[in-house]
Amino acid sequence: MTKTQKQFDKVLRTTLTRACECIKDEVTEFSWLTHDIDIKKPATSLKISCFFKDQLALEQATKNQDTLLIKHILSKELASIDLTVKEFIFTAIEHENIIITVL
Repeated sequence: MTKTQKQFDKVLRTTLTRACECIKDEVTEFSWLTHDIDIKKPATSLKISCFFKDQLALEQATKNQDTLLIKHILSKELASIDLTVKEFIFTAIEHENIIITVL
């Protein structure tokens, strides 16, 4: 990884951390997020996975349109560094098993 790529990665992680903290303040059952990106093609490859406490929490978040709020918060934060999300994945955690639901 080049120095520029390392700097970009640091800015991206800081931005996502800030967004995650904001989401945790707004959405009660939200747990954490992670990301996957091709550092050589960041503008077209960013995927974000959002984890909820359990399946019921994920269903409630979808019903209450909290998933839309999460997308909005992330999109707004990432726009500040000229990035857009290619794919959002919303996931529920059940007894250390992960149930994946793509919305």
